Amino acid sequence: MKKHALTALIAGLIVSTTSIAAPQQEYQDEMDLMFQQMRARVLELREYASDDGNVILENGKRYIMVDGRRFEIDAMNYLNFDLPFPYHNEDAIRHVFSFFDNDWLLMEYGRGVNAVHRLYGNYEAPVGQGCQLAYQPYSTGAHFDPKSVFVKETESCALEENESHEQLAYLGKAQKLDFATFGYESESDFAPESVAVSNGKVYVGNTHSGFSHIVRYDLKTQQALAPITGFTFNGTQESYRVVSDVTEHNGRLYVASLSSNRVDIYDTRDDSIIMSLGTGQWGGNTFDKNLTHPSAVAANNDYVFVADITGKISVYLQSDVTTENHKRTTKHAFLSLPDSNSIWSNVKLEVVGNELIASFDNSKTYVFDITHIEASDVLVDAEKVFNRTSRRNVYESANGDIFVGTSQGQIEQFSAGSLEFGENGVVSPTVHEFRTYLNAQTNAEESTSASFDLAVENDTLAMLQGRTVLLSEINKLDVYVDKYPSWEQPVDFDLYAPEVVKTPLLFDGESWESLTQNHSVRVDRLLSGKQHLDGLEIISYVAQRTQDLTVEARIGKNTPWIKLGSLVDLDPFSSFKLDHTFEDSYNYPTVSGEQSVVVMGFNELDYLPKDLIDIRLTSKTDEFVKKITDFKSKWRLHFGTYGSGENPGNWGMITPPYAREWMIIMANYAYVMNSPEFEHLWFNYKASIGQGQEEFFGNAGPIDGPGGNFTPADYERYYQAFMDRSSLRLGVSTIGGGLGGGNVLGIDTWFYYAHYYNSGIGVVGHEFGHHWGSHDSSFANEARGLQRMTHDIHQMMIRQQNLPYLDDEINAFYKSPQDQLHNSVAEHLRKPRPVDNVNVVERYFQENALPLKL
Repeated sequence: MKKHALTALIAGLIVSTTSIAAPQQEYQDEMDLMFQQMRARVLELREYASDDGNVILENGKRYIMVDGRRFEIDAMNYLNFDLPFPYHNEDAIRHVFSFFDNDWLLMEYGRGVNAVHRLYGNYEAPVGQGCQLAYQPYSTGAHFDPKSVFVKETESCALEENESHEQLAYLGKAQKLDFATFGYESESDFAPESVAVSNGKVYVGNTHSGFSHIVRYDLKTQQALAPITGFTFNGTQESYRVVSDVTEHNGRLYVASLSSNRVDIYDTRDDSIIMSLGTGQWGGNTFDKNLTHPSAVAANNDYVFVADITGKISVYLQSDVTTENHKRTTKHAFLSLPDSNSIWSNVKLEVVGNELIASFDNSKTYVFDITHIEASDVLVDAEKVFNRTSRRNVYESANGDIFVGTSQGQIEQFSAGSLEFGENGVVSPTVHEFRTYLNAQTNAEESTSASFDLAVENDTLAMLQGRTVLLSEINKLDVYVDKYPSWEQPVDFDLYAPEVVKTPLLFDGESWESLTQNHSVRVDRLLSGKQHLDGLEIISYVAQRTQDLTVEARIGKNTPWIKLGSLVDLDPFSSFKLDHTFEDSYNYPTVSGEQSVVVMGFNELDYLPKDLIDIRLTSKTDEFVKKITDFKSKWRLHFGTYGSGENPGNWGMITPPYAREWMIIMANYAYVMNSPEFEHLWFNYKASIGQGQEEFFGNAGPIDGPGGNFTPADYERYYQAFMDRSSLRLGVSTIGGGLGGGNVLGIDTWFYYAHYYNSGIGVVGHEFGHHWGSHDSSFANEARGLQRMTHDIHQMMIRQQNLPYLDDEINAFYKSPQDQLHNSVAEHLRKPRPVDNVNVVERYFQENALPLKL
């Protein structure tokens, strides 16, 4: 909450006129609308209070009930608000004025309300200035002026420099609709291939030959409804044989039936039949009325599009979709779709703006321009054809937002009208990406999988994944960045308070199952936190006590870092659970101290994704913390399940001493890979490690061409790939060196203590490189490439004493009980490198000083 006195809050400095854009008309319109609604609401309640039967008298004061909550009224029946506690609490005001959304900051002032637009307003300006709306019941005294009760000022509305608004969206609690939901006896009875949502109902097309119909689910009652098994039209009973597609547009449900050779159109208000396209017969003239095994359907306000197995899309006019034209509508035009040539061709159609997109399940995509379609029997070719894209299907919601399912399982959202195609597919930036949801049944976070069909209504997203329909609400948070500093003081977190719960990590005695299942650590967040709805977790995966720490958080990817609080010190390998939670309307100070951040929407959440809020621990005084904070590398570290079972292969099972030492090794390895020394050597490889003779090369060997000698573009691309590598599963190998490839990374037993003195990090670099190349490449060759670079830089940094970890007594791995180790300790490997041993990298930097970055 703001710590200024109320007078300073209201009568502070007038906003600077410097701005980066004048307010748009839409914001003026919004101000006008909010002003009218606020005024109308107050006058409505004043009229209500004029009836003595609605007034409660108590201790000489008058009150009325507003939707179950009591408010005081003055002598002229104007509603009064009490000073809230804490001051930023807007609950009472929003209870009365529920039409204000999160873009508005609502504050009590003089028993009334100041409403300030968070982006275009200035809450430090005096009342009646700074793009504000004001309700001022205190003006109803002896010198009452009706015009002063409601004040609106819009002239100063402007988006100012260093102010912004970002809306974050993610999937919340999700429920799964499966065969049991719809009353089927077994999973095999339910073979869905399409989903639609309209008027609060979910429609799913079941392609099973014995149960082919449209099952329905009521979102309000969360109960299955009776399925649509067919209809009667003019006395004729129609049934379904393979429902190949369902889709919705403007309150109508379009149902393509493969073997019934029809597209049926329903009114989703009562699910009554409107009419059918096609004749129900597959033969005959396919350029007239017949449809031959239709597989997909889409619609907009002008046309209906139907793909069947004749290699084309039939186009109908919406104006012909009438009861009178049932089963006798003539086609208007045709689009060429040669891949739609059999009953096994799985395709989805979707209208997005002025384009029709046909997406096949093998990721081949056709894009047609449908701005204006002339009546013709000529097949119109697609404007663009992509043989393979990462996008699998597309859906445009009623408000124009576009949702795209990828073959990797993510759901991407694009803003209305923004989906554009380049030479290789979609080139537009996403506004949101959905990867996880909370399983309502298990209360566990899960990842989305590839969706064959999507549908959206309001904030409900339906995803068809395998034989399950996943239904999730899209939750939203609004993050506002204000150019003014916060008056809030960050919290001094006390980790030793009795209510704080401490949990040791990677401790002696922790089970193998726990080690391999319960630890996931980002290498750039070895000191981190996790914000839960009910508390904050502070986490240390470092091996030494750290001191003088600041707890910083960033909500989303683009907002400034904010300062949550501070810690005097933090124990190694520990987790602490505190009762800190985020609050709506709270002004969080940025780390720079120059701005503040307000978040709205936390109060309505029932789930926080683990990656929504990034929390890091920094220090201005602890040199160790400085070295491990914010690596460019984002590798997520896990412990592999290697070495278990009857055939452990060349692996030993991970134990706590190895797990702790891995955290030390990976901190040092990341420090090497993120160092200016590595970057310089990498981008000057031929002159440095290659000693003027050879470039870094791939699996094709030291030849010019693909997979061979690196070009400048290759060096750029792979440097970024090193940093962006996603996951590493660490383990203890017993092969005589190490094992790597894919996300596997294992090193042998002696490196866990020898790395403090001489060798170890180079082998990590070798196995790290196997993700991209073989022993015959520079990625994983003992004499060159990644192994040589990381080995020599590591040795040099040991000698210079500037690695994060240099003391083998910190974890004392070499003293571990023998039953926790897979080999005895070779003491001769715990010896420093001879002073006269100078490696390639050391010689290079002796002769070539590292350039200073300006």
